[in-house]
Amino acid sequence: MRPKWLSKIPLVPSLFMARFLSKPIPTAEKVAFLEDFLKADYDTALGTIFTSVSQKATEIMPLEFSQIKVPTLLVSGEFDQITPADLGKNAAELNAKVDYVLVKGTGHFPMLEDPDTYLNYVRDFLGIG
Repeated sequence: MRPKWLSKIPLVPSLFMARFLSKPIPTAEKVAFLEDFLKADYDTALGTIFTSVSQKATEIMPLEFSQIKVPTLLVSGEFDQITPADLGKNAAELNAKVDYVLVKGTGHFPMLEDPDTYLNYVRDFLGIG
């Protein structure tokens, strides 16, 4: 059950995002994430969870990282509770084509929690820094 009105209750967006964040982000962004979750097709959302957050995914993903053939930037948030930084670092070590960076003091969304640092890493990777 995901009632659409849930995002209108004060503090619910902050509570929903709490496990993803280490630093505060604007309230509007928290509301947008919750609304997106509430609008998502149930079967699709469930399928995404089973394919990306499961024991099977943790067994398959390292193999996939080892197969990457193009330069790839892998970014982790230091305090990510969803995909711990150690998993990102270990995955990057499987392939010389993968550059790994850690955004200190952030959780699952370093691009929102510390956009300047995130963009600097992306620009450096792309050679436009």
